[in-house]
Amino acid sequence: MGINADQLGEQVVRPTLELCGNFSPAALQLLVGTAAAESELGDQLCDDHGGLGLYRISAEVHQRVWDDYLVHFPDQASLVRGMASQRQFLCNPHQELIYNLAYATAIAWFNYLRCGANLDGVDARDTNTLANIWWHYYHPTNPDGNLFLTRCPHMQAA
Repeated sequence: MGINADQLGEQVVRPTLELCGNFSPAALQLLVGTAAAESELGDQLCDDHGGLGLYRISAEVHQRVWDDYLVHFPDQASLVRGMASQRQFLCNPHQELIYNLAYATAIAWFNYLRCGANLDGVDARDTNTLANIWWHYYHPTNPDGNLFLTRCPHMQAA
């Protein structure tokens, strides 16, 4: 049994995006949908391919977010680093993707930005567009992104 999608959105995703200065209804829906498609909202926190946490981010992608994106935005990097555990992050930073929901959410969001995702003008109710954005930037399970839609039943197609 995974996390309640509405509670994840309101208690974790929204505050994290607001803290990062990137909140929009479409971003909230994209991240909740990503968690639904990737881990069934936390039902499975690790996979056989090295994906970790709600968003199934691999150690390699985690490192790329820091080295290829956040390095260019020191204020954002400092903010995200502040979300991480003080001591544990230094010992095993990738574990933060599993047990630190706000940190994992921020990394998932900045991974979308690192890859060039743009939500300008995207309606949060446009699940087909959100599914296509997810499919384009994450490892798709099927060619049309249906997994995103079927695992996030609270989202209604526009």
